[in-house]
Amino acid sequence: MLNFENIGDKFMQTVNSPEWNELQDKFNKCNEIFVLGHGGNLAVADHAAVDITRLSNGKKNAMAPGSAIVNTSLINDTNWDQWMVAWLEARTRNRTKNQLKNTLVWGISSSGKSTDIIKALQWAKQNGLQIACTTSYPLKEKVPTLSEVVLGADYYHTAEVLTLLLSYQLTHGSGAECPPIGQNSPEELEKLNWTNKGIREHSYPDEQVNLGVDFDKVIHKCSKGFYDGTIYDDPVEGVEEALKTLSQKYTLICYTAKAKPDRGLINGKTGTQLVWEWLKKYGYDKYISKVTAEKPRAVAYIDDKAIRFTDWDSCIADMQRLNLL
Repeated sequence: MLNFENIGDKFMQTVNSPEWNELQDKFNKCNEIFVLGHGGNLAVADHAAVDITRLSNGKKNAMAPGSAIVNTSLINDTNWDQWMVAWLEARTRNRTKNQLKNTLVWGISSSGKSTDIIKALQWAKQNGLQIACTTSYPLKEKVPTLSEVVLGADYYHTAEVLTLLLSYQLTHGSGAECPPIGQNSPEELEKLNWTNKGIREHSYPDEQVNLGVDFDKVIHKCSKGFYDGTIYDDPVEGVEEALKTLSQKYTLICYTAKAKPDRGLINGKTGTQLVWEWLKKYGYDKYISKVTAEKPRAVAYIDDKAIRFTDWDSCIADMQRLNLL
C-alpha cells in the first residue's frame, strides 16, 4: 500500500499553524497571485492557479509559468537559477507600487533546495511583493518576511497531493466556494465545523466533526416505504429544530439508499437530486452539507434501523427483541 503519511492529519496540522495563517492572510488580501514550482510542483502550481482564478469569481487573478515554450525560452536566455525571476519581472513590469503590494508570490518546493524559487522569492521581496512558500523541508536560505509553511512530508507524492489540497483551502479560506461534484449543496463554507480535536491515530479528522443522519423515517416520514420512488411524504415531527441544533456543532451528512448510483431515474432525476429538491422545499438544505449513499466517517449515526453495538450478546438480544431473529 502506497504510504501517504497520514495526509489528513498533515493537512490539519498545516492549516492550524501560525505560518499557514500568515499565508492565508496574505492570500486573502492580494488580488494577483503568482504560483511557482518546477517538476511535479509546476503541474500543481499550474492547476492551482487555474482553479484559484476560476473559483474566485473574478476577485483574484492567478498565474503559473506553465508554458514549456515560455519556460525553456527563459531558461535559455538566462539560466536555471534566474528563469523564474525573469518570468516574474516580465509579468510585473507595468505594475504600480500599490499593485505590487497587493500581489502574492507563492513558491512551492519539496526539498527546500529549489534555487530558482528562492531567487524568485528574494526578487519579489526586494520589489515590494508579498511572499510565501509551502515546502516539505525548510528552505536552504532564509528570506525576510517570507511566510514559510513546512509540510514535513517525506515523499514527493505526499507533498504534491497535500499542496494541491492546500491550494483549495486557500480558496475556501478566502470565502470563495469550492463546489462539490454532482448535485450536492454548494453552501458548504458555512456548514463545515472543522476542529483539530480527538483524532484517532491513523484516522481522519472528519470523523469527529461529521454526524451521519439517515433520510427516510428520520428526516422524511416515508410512511409508504419506497412507493413509486418519489419523495412524497412530510418531514418527521421536530426535525427542523433538531437539524438546526445539530448543525451548530456538527457537519451533517445525509445518507440514503436513494442516492445509490444504480438506482434508476425517477421522472428524469437521480435520487440525490430528488433528496436535495425535497430538502430545499422545506428549507432544510441549509443544515445539510452532503447527500450520499455511502456511510460517512462520523462521530455518530442517527438511523431508524440502527442497533447500538456494545457487545454481541446484547446485539443478538436486541435483534430478538425487534423480531429480527
